[in-house]
Amino acid sequence: MNINEQTDAFLFDLQGVVNKFKQEFDLNHATIVGCLEMVKIDYLVDPTDEVEFNSDDEEADADPF
Repeated sequence: MNINEQTDAFLFDLQGVVNKFKQEFDLNHATIVGCLEMVKIDYLVDPTDEVEFNSDDEEADADPF
C-alpha cells in the first residue's frame, strides 16, 4: 500500500471506530471531538517519530555561502 492508501485505510477504520462507540455508548459530538482532541494533543506533545524543528534564529545564524 502506498501512503495515500494507508491514509485512507486509517481514516475509514477511525471513522468506523468512532461511529461504533457513538452508537454503543450514546456519545454526543462534543464528547467524541474532545476525546479526539486529547489524542491529537498527545501525539503533538509526545511524538513517536524523531522530528527536529529548527527555529528561524538558528537558520539566520547559518552562513549561506
